[in-house]
Amino acid sequence: MGEALVEWTDGRLKELAVALEAVPVRVAVLEATVDHMAADLDPVPAQLAVLTATVDRLAEENRALRADLATMQHQLLQMSWAFLAALAGGVGAVIAALI
Repeated sequence: MGEALVEWTDGRLKELAVALEAVPVRVAVLEATVDHMAADLDPVPAQLAVLTATVDRLAEENRALRADLATMQHQLLQMSWAFLAALAGGVGAVIAALI
């Protein structure tokens, strides 16, 4: 019975060895893939920094444009009031001339 157990164990070990033969090749392929992907990802931090700087610059330009728009709206409002005052004065002059 001891011999049967040894043969069974040796057979199982041989099957395991056969199954594990491909592991080093697969590990090498996986390692090469990871190295390749790491090389592809090397420029990403620099690209991210450039993108961040661009977004910051665009945000600053957006703030400046909003400030310019607010100033323009304020000036248009002042011009509208001046136009209404002139129109009211003209209407008053016409009414005074007719009376």
